[in-house]
Amino acid sequence: MNEIPFSNPPATRQTLWQKVLPRNSDLPLLLVHPLSFRTRYRWPLVILLLGASCDYFTTLWNLRTYGPDIELHVPQRMLSQLFGVEIGVPLAKIAQLFFVFLVAAWWRPWCKWILMLCGSLYLLASISNYFLLF
Repeated sequence: MNEIPFSNPPATRQTLWQKVLPRNSDLPLLLVHPLSFRTRYRWPLVILLLGASCDYFTTLWNLRTYGPDIELHVPQRMLSQLFGVEIGVPLAKIAQLFFVFLVAAWWRPWCKWILMLCGSLYLLASISNYFLLF
């Protein structure tokens, strides 16, 4: 009779993950088991990181050459103006990748396509940056 109230939640009570996330989400996998996420999406992640790396280096090159005022991506321009090009560009790229991972992992059926699309767009941005240099 000395039972603690609410000690055993009823089976129908949902966890926070179940309330917020769609049924098909890899966000718990990304946050709890990132190595499993890496294994599942190995090739899309390679495409994303290759494109993001190319964009990072060409953006850094452009901003060193012409200054942060030429950057069209507003958060990247603000971070580069605030912290300098050497610190602002890496911070902005890390933030971009963080949000790409979150959005892609949110929808499991589209995760690999979102990662590959963002990697391709980063690669196109790096090509654009490269031709801006010459």
